[in-house]
Amino acid sequence: MAKFHYRESPTEKQRQAFKKYLSEDEELVLVTGLSAAFIRSRFLIYTLFPGMLFLGLGLGVGWLLALDKIWALILGLGGMFLVAFVKTMHVYHSNRYLLTTRRVIIKKGFFSVKLTAALFDKITHLEVGQSIIDRLLMHQGTIIVNTAGLNKGEIMLKYVDYPLELKNLLERLINREREQFGLRGATLTEVEGEIIS
Repeated sequence: MAKFHYRESPTEKQRQAFKKYLSEDEELVLVTGLSAAFIRSRFLIYTLFPGMLFLGLGLGVGWLLALDKIWALILGLGGMFLVAFVKTMHVYHSNRYLLTTRRVIIKKGFFSVKLTAALFDKITHLEVGQSIIDRLLMHQGTIIVNTAGLNKGEIMLKYVDYPLELKNLLERLINREREQFGLRGATLTEVEGEIIS
């Protein structure tokens, strides 16, 4: 039997943190965000820039304070990894995808927040985009949620872990919502991907 990667969500802490984004008649089903592979790649990129600037700054401060070269290097490396870690955590917490019993919500931003939501009854179809590297090595991809009524016509869940599993979960939630409200004939069509059991 295949492992399902979205079992442990949402935690009680996540329920409390995202409660303010939900209406009173919906429940939080899943909280996810950018994939672990994407977050690791961001950390490496931020280690190079702006991390290298902080390495140079640390070495310069060490030289100005007449520190031993080893301590100056430790100061610079500490600054480099600290800034990379802080920027990576900001990216991680600024991009959250919420699935509820009624809609999909994209939360962008940490201090100032932008929400994009699509009700399940407005979703026309879902698409999964994965390159060969994303599929075989990184296990990440993009889910495109096509909707009726939005100006752009689609919203994207970018760089999610195991996108086919997430798409299948989203389809089950959409179909459950439609069955509950008597829209049985309006089944969601699968555009791309495969069913994972």
